[in-house]
Amino acid sequence: MNHARAMVAAGAAVLSLVGAGARPARACGGFFCDQPASNTPLPIAQAAENVLFVMGKDPVTHAATVDAHIQIFYTGPASKFSWIVPVTSTPTVTVGSDILFDRIEPPTRPSFNVTYQMEGNCQGVNGVGAGCGSAAGGASASKDNGGGPVDGGVGVQVLSSGSVGPFDYVVISSTDGATLRSWLTTNGYYVSDDSGKIIDAYVADNFAFVAVRLQPGQTASAIRPIVLHLAATEACLPLKLTAIASTPDLRINVWVLADARAVPLAYSEIEIDQARLDWFTGGSNYDQLLKEAANEAGGDAFAVEYAMPVSNSTTWFTLASNVRGDLATATTPPLFMAALARAGLTPTGAVLQILRQYIPEPAGLVTQGTSEATFYANLSYYWSNNMAAFAPFDPVAATAQMDADVLTPMDNYRVLFARNGILTRLATFISPEEMTKDPLFVTNASLPNVAPQHVAVAHVMCGDGTQVCSAPVRLRTEDGQDVNYAAKPSSCRQYDRGDLDQRLPASTVAWTRSGDGEGQMVVDNRAMISGALKAHNESVPVPVQSPGGCGCTTGGSPGLMVWLTMAAGGLAIWRRRRHHRR
Repeated sequence: MNHARAMVAAGAAVLSLVGAGARPARACGGFFCDQPASNTPLPIAQAAENVLFVMGKDPVTHAATVDAHIQIFYTGPASKFSWIVPVTSTPTVTVGSDILFDRIEPPTRPSFNVTYQMEGNCQGVNGVGAGCGSAAGGASASKDNGGGPVDGGVGVQVLSSGSVGPFDYVVISSTDGATLRSWLTTNGYYVSDDSGKIIDAYVADNFAFVAVRLQPGQTASAIRPIVLHLAATEACLPLKLTAIASTPDLRINVWVLADARAVPLAYSEIEIDQARLDWFTGGSNYDQLLKEAANEAGGDAFAVEYAMPVSNSTTWFTLASNVRGDLATATTPPLFMAALARAGLTPTGAVLQILRQYIPEPAGLVTQGTSEATFYANLSYYWSNNMAAFAPFDPVAATAQMDADVLTPMDNYRVLFARNGILTRLATFISPEEMTKDPLFVTNASLPNVAPQHVAVAHVMCGDGTQVCSAPVRLRTEDGQDVNYAAKPSSCRQYDRGDLDQRLPASTVAWTRSGDGEGQMVVDNRAMISGALKAHNESVPVPVQSPGGCGCTTGGSPGLMVWLTMAAGGLAIWRRRRHHRR
């Protein structure tokens, strides 16, 4: 299959349509803005990107479709915001709600936890020595021009135009790249030499362009997710134009809601080296590892962080029947915040936008340097100390706005997620110089699910009566690797990472995937990791139990030997499984 490439900046999505007798329809996008002064940065800088692709079928024609929900984050003045997406057919353009991403991000984010098992005669466990082996969107309707193509100027046709939410949009086409670039420049879009070359290539391939801008008078806080609906069999995230206005190490989160787990094409799929992960701090170095692992793959890689049945997701959008009534009768800001908390709604994203409008932070607190997060987290305290500083509060109006922007969209998203299939989350970090090709996403029903919760077991090796605070640890990672850690002398149950970051790569393996089977393993660092761990573990000795019980230094107690036997068996099974997967 000839997978067409396209480009995006600021979270635009690419969709490929493969139909009988039709050439692939593609979309791509990027930030364009007023030309900067000499030697100054672009006024728009793309800093993060969240995209949800929903792969489905048209209810009438049963043709494959993809909806792309695109959340945009950027730095720069709202008056400079603009977004352009090349397409080969005119898409439906609507807007969604930030509450979609507020609800799907936390439960799909990977977590890393440790359980502890005491080995030997550990002293100081809750004040008592432990014996051997004890286990301690809703979319807004668009207003279209209702007619056919309109002359937008010499050599430029306006295929469609309208307004959705805070945006105005227009779909234009031209047979000449220079003419189209001139139209963009005249209408306030800065087109650099590099982006101009990309635009010319798409014009030569008969692409049209969707251009989106904020309506006059709208502020940056009005920006909402853009939703594109196209007939398509694949989802594609174009990245070439992103390089024009992107910050280094752009965080990209892609969710795919489809009949099966999603995999990337054109980019590899990587697995993080769990031995390199800092389990004892909840995986605090995970993002850094993801960056390094992607760099090890040449910058063209995604990690699958979540792939679970869609049915698990409906509770994320389920509200109690009395939520609206509770909010409308909450006559003071603290009561309103308490009603939000009971509904499971936190002051972030779409909810925060409404709170800023109806319960703004008092000017005096802003002047004192009180952060927004601190204010809303401690609103009851500030209210009880100085009610007069608060603006008048209208719970009915606030509830109506909450209903429009949060509650009703949640009801609609619950219906969207009430289907069979798999929700997949893929993530990467990528810098502008690495954005040289565009990943496609397809489904692969032969691959296993991926849970977001990860647990390692820390065996606290006390030997013959070592204090638990100073005992070293042998950590068994979820994927079966053993890593020795020495205890830090100044802190109880804090462990020294030693030379792990210098010895170990960030990734274990990397695959090139397809729509079926495991694909081809293109990176295999397991032998390197095994050798490095052997050397590291020898440099961090751990005591062993003596024959017959709680001794140390030599031999092993029956409890320890049982554990070692189980570990060896588990490792053998893991190796057989990995061998079978190759």
